[in-house]
Amino acid sequence: MAYNESRVTVCGNVASGIAHSKARTGYSRASFRLFTAERRWDGEQRAWVDGDQMFLSVTCWRALADNVHASLDKGDPVVVSGRMTIKEVEWEGKPRQVLDIEATSVGPNLALCTSITTRPRRTPGVVGARAAPEPERPEPAPVAAEAPALPKARRSGGAAAVREGEPALVRADDTARPKEVAEAPL
Repeated sequence: MAYNESRVTVCGNVASGIAHSKARTGYSRASFRLFTAERRWDGEQRAWVDGDQMFLSVTCWRALADNVHASLDKGDPVVVSGRMTIKEVEWEGKPRQVLDIEATSVGPNLALCTSITTRPRRTPGVVGARAAPEPERPEPAPVAAEAPALPKARRSGGAAAVREGEPALVRADDTARPKEVAEAPL
């Protein structure tokens, strides 16, 4: 982090589609617009009221760009953290200022939605690589037809236990369980 760098965290909604591309350097780049609005309590009206609204541009690089492109869509509630800059641009012949965040992290706002997290597999030595396809897994080895003999209390279908309050480890119908589970130490 540099001196006088403006680090911000902003909660809002994705206001545009995710634009995904490769820069001339070969790195992945994703960008989108972020909408955020202030909500504040008005004591006189005794209700929440809308405050100021703001649109920002968000830029992501490398693996973050790939993951943002794969995970987010327009309208999703997000939390964006990164370095904020103000860019001077000319629009319709007039100079304007555009707020831009170069994101270091982007995630769903779990106060407003739910999420299922998955971790992509990375290829070592390759920058900006997409997740590798899942390898085919071999079929499990067949399990012996007979389960080892266990004390009667442990094979009673889960209702009885060796000691009071202790759940049974193996039920009578668990003969098809893998060996390491069926032979749990007693």
